[in-house]
Amino acid sequence: MAFRFGPFRIVPAERVVEKHGERVQIGSRAFDLLLVLVENSGEVVSKKQLTSRAWPDTVVDEVSLRVHISGLRKTLGKTPLGTPYITNVSGRGYMLVVPAERDDAPPQLRPVRAAAMAASLPPRLFRMVGRDQCVREVEALLGETRFVSIVGVGGLGKTTVAVAVAHELRERFDDGAFFVDLASVSDGELVPSTIASLFGISVTASDQVPSLVSFLRQRRVLVVLDNAEHLIDDVAVLAERIFEHCPGVHILTTTREALRVEGEHIYTLAALEIPPLEAGRGSRDITDYSSVRLFIDRAFASGGRRELEEPEAQIAAEICRRLDGVALAIELAAGRAATHGVAGVLDLLDRRFGLHWQGRRTALPRHQTLAALHDWSYNLLDDDEKLVLRRVGCFAGPFTNEAARTVVGDQWPVTRIIDALSEKSLVSRVVGPDGRIAYRLAETTRAYCVDKLRTAPDEQTKVSAAHALYYTELLEGLVGGRDFFRVTGLTAIKPELLGNIRQALEWCFNGGDTKLGVRLVASSVPLLLELSLLAECHSWASLAVEVMPPELVGTLQDATINQALAISGIIVRDAQGKVKQAFARALEIARALQHKRLELDILAGMNIFVMRAGDCYAGSELAIECEQAGQGINDGDVRALVSWIKGIAYSYAGECGAAIRCFELGCAQDAPPGLDLNLVVFTQRIRAIVQYARCLMVQGSASLAKRTAARAVQDATAYGHPIPRCIALAYAASTYIWKGDWDDAISLADELATVSQQHSLTAFHAVSTGLKGELDVRRGLPSEGIRQLREALAIMTAENHHHMVVSFLAALAEGLADTGEHAEALVTLARAMARAEESGEMFQMVDMVGLKASIELSTGPHEAASIVPVMEALALARKENALTLELRIALRAVRDEQSAVVQSSQLAQEIKSIISRFGSVQDTQDLRIAGAILSKSRIGRDAAAG
Repeated sequence: MAFRFGPFRIVPAERVVEKHGERVQIGSRAFDLLLVLVENSGEVVSKKQLTSRAWPDTVVDEVSLRVHISGLRKTLGKTPLGTPYITNVSGRGYMLVVPAERDDAPPQLRPVRAAAMAASLPPRLFRMVGRDQCVREVEALLGETRFVSIVGVGGLGKTTVAVAVAHELRERFDDGAFFVDLASVSDGELVPSTIASLFGISVTASDQVPSLVSFLRQRRVLVVLDNAEHLIDDVAVLAERIFEHCPGVHILTTTREALRVEGEHIYTLAALEIPPLEAGRGSRDITDYSSVRLFIDRAFASGGRRELEEPEAQIAAEICRRLDGVALAIELAAGRAATHGVAGVLDLLDRRFGLHWQGRRTALPRHQTLAALHDWSYNLLDDDEKLVLRRVGCFAGPFTNEAARTVVGDQWPVTRIIDALSEKSLVSRVVGPDGRIAYRLAETTRAYCVDKLRTAPDEQTKVSAAHALYYTELLEGLVGGRDFFRVTGLTAIKPELLGNIRQALEWCFNGGDTKLGVRLVASSVPLLLELSLLAECHSWASLAVEVMPPELVGTLQDATINQALAISGIIVRDAQGKVKQAFARALEIARALQHKRLELDILAGMNIFVMRAGDCYAGSELAIECEQAGQGINDGDVRALVSWIKGIAYSYAGECGAAIRCFELGCAQDAPPGLDLNLVVFTQRIRAIVQYARCLMVQGSASLAKRTAARAVQDATAYGHPIPRCIALAYAASTYIWKGDWDDAISLADELATVSQQHSLTAFHAVSTGLKGELDVRRGLPSEGIRQLREALAIMTAENHHHMVVSFLAALAEGLADTGEHAEALVTLARAMARAEESGEMFQMVDMVGLKASIELSTGPHEAASIVPVMEALALARKENALTLELRIALRAVRDEQSAVVQSSQLAQEIKSIISRFGSVQDTQDLRIAGAILSKSRIGRDAAAG
């Protein structure tokens, strides 16, 4: 049964009001009031009759009735005569002024107009970021299968995507698109009637599903069931029935777990795209990533800037990584950017995760804060699931089933519960490089669980202690029984280690178990060194030394911690005060334990420390001690290590022949790889290879020198550690400069600048500048070279970086001489030679003697007697078998090809002799210059004529 009046039609059973066939949006109480007036059209209906119908069993004042009648009048408008459809009869009530007629056309045969149904959709999000492709994919899948569930963790934007899909598709459905928000429905039995009410039909309590299915059977309609997870069983049954019996109905659900019913197809909504750590350094701009675009968009909408500069964009990317690309979390964080700045937001996240930051006032209650979002999910869990979820919140990063069982407790079916939590999108599966399955919580979920644990201090202490003990014993099992430097690849074996170790250490040393913390430091320092976390390693090792429990004093763990403290202190700024003491303590324990291998490792570290500090004499003494410690250890790796250290000591002392003999043993392609696992040792190996290249270059084997230097760069890059990579790049570039391969040299210097800047290695960045300065001097651009060399030396001095200072001072002296500043050149060169004598870095002494002779030659008369210092320098180079330096000394003396000196048969003969001793063809800049000069000399012309 239905009624008509004017252009209106009212269907009581469906609670639908239409005007000219289009549905009119009308409130429930307004509909009840209108129905009473229609049923009594032309008659006055008392206020009591109206209130009893619209507000049954409720006492309502007259004001409420007047308000609703006024709203109803506005909805209906006016009759063709210009009068309201509803009039007030003073003192009696209200009346519908036009007659109403019965209209008995069957409602189920009348199509529900799409335009009217569109009004049931929420408005489309004005600015949707990063989900256009998802909308297209869901559209296609829904068109193909008719039944799609968008599944994912809370806050990803499932509802946003579903609403966008519905708006895109609504015109394709004759009977419209309906959006059913199930969040406010607490009883699953009310789901059918809730859906029915949107269609304007009523269903009886005993026949809800059949009545709804019957109504939909002949309809072509899209039904969006939003937030189905808390009513999962009832929604699943109903959705399956509709899918099976209503071929024109398409169903789109949003839920945190699949319905798992016939016909359902899952679309897993991924997080927004997160920039990798190296983002912004390649071809793709960091703001191209959808998570960063969303952050910038919402920050701008909240009063921030429209665009971010590069440093702030990098910080925004880190925020998005911290928030796992969860759209709601990013929006809430971005809303703070105008007030706190982008860096301030990251600081807030570090200090206190923003679980209670407020979002849009008009958002659903569960989307207004992250805490509310997680409360919604948490409260749907049973008690066991709640317990497991909050306890696995102690894991920082991935965790295994074994770890979870240990921390949660064996009395709970942890594996089954974690699987259930995974299905509910509260726990994510992570596939390791070896195919192992691990799990992790989103950062926002973990922060929520940590908050839950804080409210139960006893449980938190129990869980934290179990967590720390588990990782201590795990690492001790991985590390125990092996030499310190043989521990490597821990992150490949256990990628979940680092975050959890940090978490455990924080607890141990902040009111937890100090003794356990010391044990954990001892077993974790190899990992920290492997990952280049030098400052962090130094901090934890320092703390462990300070609180060392009596029962661990003098143990291998004590030695390991002191060794790590010393190793990290070599690099960490302002930490070197503890290095000598820590090395001495570690060595004392190793010798007391008669642990020869440990003793050798510690001596190797001490060798790097003293040579980095500019004391090559002490380095040579330690090389001898290393050789003594290695005696009796029948191990190829040990022999390689000793060869490296001895070769390095010889090379710095300027004894390249002896150095090469050591390097031929330790650096041959088929030699044992050596202990290339720890900061000290793999630095030794790389230093050995680059020094091997330099010695080969000095002795005239330029091609082999370049191949060896390139091998050092390749091997250092493979390590993935910035320190050996910087060392390799610096010394390989120096070798290329000496060879005259200037394009390759500048390429390595640029790479060194990039790597050192990325890792905040200020001294190595200065080295890159110095190399470019030396290169400019060699290329005939002395003024620019002088500027860069001075800049580099100033920074290296401030950073207490001693290596390559002698080399750069010599290059600076040569540049000054080339610009005619001979006096300053000689003073600078004297500084370089004095520094070499003082430190024992004699590698370049022969070259500097020759440079001094050439400067003095260029300032004196061009007479035969003036070349005596040059000839003495040549003799010294010949004695050291430094063929490349011998040629360079001779070339400097004849740099002016038109001078009288070039006509000296003595020097020309020297150059000819030197060239002949290079053996196989060597392609170097000096040899090319020598050939050109020789062709212009009298000897060269005579030879050509003969």
